[in-house]
Amino acid sequence: MTTTSGLAIVTGASSGIGAELARQLSARGQPVLAIGRRAHRLEELSARARAAGHAPVHPFELDVTAEGAAQRVRDRARSLGGAGWLVNNAGATRLGSFLEGDPAAHAMLVRLNCESVVALCAAIVPDLVARGGGRVLNVASLAAFQPTPGHAVYGATKAFVLSFSEGLATELEGSGVTVTALCPGPVTTEIFDTGAPGVPRRKLPFELSAEACASFGIAAADRGDVVAVPTVLSKATAQLSRVLPRAAIRRLSARIGLPLLGYGAPPRGGRG
Repeated sequence: MTTTSGLAIVTGASSGIGAELARQLSARGQPVLAIGRRAHRLEELSARARAAGHAPVHPFELDVTAEGAAQRVRDRARSLGGAGWLVNNAGATRLGSFLEGDPAAHAMLVRLNCESVVALCAAIVPDLVARGGGRVLNVASLAAFQPTPGHAVYGATKAFVLSFSEGLATELEGSGVTVTALCPGPVTTEIFDTGAPGVPRRKLPFELSAEACASFGIAAADRGDVVAVPTVLSKATAQLSRVLPRAAIRRLSARIGLPLLGYGAPPRGGRG
């Protein structure tokens, strides 16, 4: 099932998966409200859409964790004709030992990765239901399926996004609004470049491009898939986490979690 009507709201559209989602939705004829904190990146995205003759990309500089941000997004979307899609892509990570991390940064990660998703769904989904249909695409992660020693808060936030998306999808059955949780493994984006200061990251041979990840996510949302995991290896990893004992999953995650993201050995004290 496919719908291209209505404005597509895309958060985290300044770079990476979000920029690709915005570009691809615009290229297929869907106007986009591109939200991010880097105005110049959003303006460049808008200019490229105009030059290519694609549907308009409307830049909206905004921190989605700010007070009242979700209501501002809803009001802007209504002024542009109303939303047909909500893409919650904005997110960040923190790598390293939880105890060595900044408590304020941990709390901000939860606000960005979890609270903003809930707030935007609360603001936008009623409008989608009222119009009789729409798509919600929440970008989670393969990390949602298992504990993630070495980036414990990040993994937990993505598990929240997955669980929330599945629950909301069930609640909305029959409304015409579908909810999809996109759960990719490693993707070539900036998110992990700033996650571990001073720790070099190597690109993995099975790493997805942002373009491929966005294309997969849009197709999954068009179909109304509730959980979408790209690549055979990622699907196998997700399934493994459902059948192995949790203790085994914890040990495996501690041993290979960060190396699978392209970093070195996991932090000590992460097994058990």
